[in-house]
Amino acid sequence: MKKFAKSSVCAAALAVAGLAASTGAASAAGENVSGSMGLSYNTNFVSYGADVWGGGNSFYGPQGTTFAWGDIGFDFSPVTFNVGVWADINDNAPSSIGGEIQEIDVYGSLGYSAGDWSFGFTYQEWNYAGDQERIVDLSVAFDDSAYMPISLSPSLTWHFRVDGNGGQDEGSAIVLAIGPSFPLGSSPVSLSFPMGVGFFLDDNFQGGTDGGIAYGYFGPSFGVPLSFIDTAYGEWGVNWDLIYYTTDGDAIPGNVAGGFLTSSVGISVAF
Repeated sequence: MKKFAKSSVCAAALAVAGLAASTGAASAAGENVSGSMGLSYNTNFVSYGADVWGGGNSFYGPQGTTFAWGDIGFDFSPVTFNVGVWADINDNAPSSIGGEIQEIDVYGSLGYSAGDWSFGFTYQEWNYAGDQERIVDLSVAFDDSAYMPISLSPSLTWHFRVDGNGGQDEGSAIVLAIGPSFPLGSSPVSLSFPMGVGFFLDDNFQGGTDGGIAYGYFGPSFGVPLSFIDTAYGEWGVNWDLIYYTTDGDAIPGNVAGGFLTSSVGISVAF
């Protein structure tokens, strides 16, 4: 998943989370059902290295965008199942969906855990610009917390575009990532440092002429729980991310800058 309100997309995200709550996800009767929803404001919308709205280094400039999302999950350990919706909301271009809704994505995913390993299969439909982009993601992650003084949480995602939107070709990319996290003493603030590298397996995956290493990213991510809110109303938290991207101009020629700093500030709740 990529991607919080002014429109019916936000209502959809709220409905997903509301469904989780109303079905008992926050109670003992529904302890195998969980829900979450969130809202964030972002300097850039970056999708597999592509700076979609051309925000570049215009930090919190006019090309910023709002993301909204909701998710509901079912735990059949060791198998999990999730469904969700995500939306991109802004006035950066005329909308083919309505109002300021630029994109609505829906997805369903299956996960399987085996010891320290977890495996995932996700199908997504990204609806934007009057068409659909269809995606299949295969993922594997390793929980190294029992073996490392600082957990790196390594993961690999193989991202397949099985049906392009408009003139897009089918293709795939691989993302190798880690997300080390650090304790900050007795502070409630959590700090992680996500970083990764994206490899395009097709020369024109993002409209370019070159495959191979296409982009990389790194930066700090801070989270603060809103512990003053009673957990009967869910577990609330806020986040602030500061992520730098470096991209290959031959692989992703549409970016207005080869390197750019992005930021996101958001709020979320889990049931």
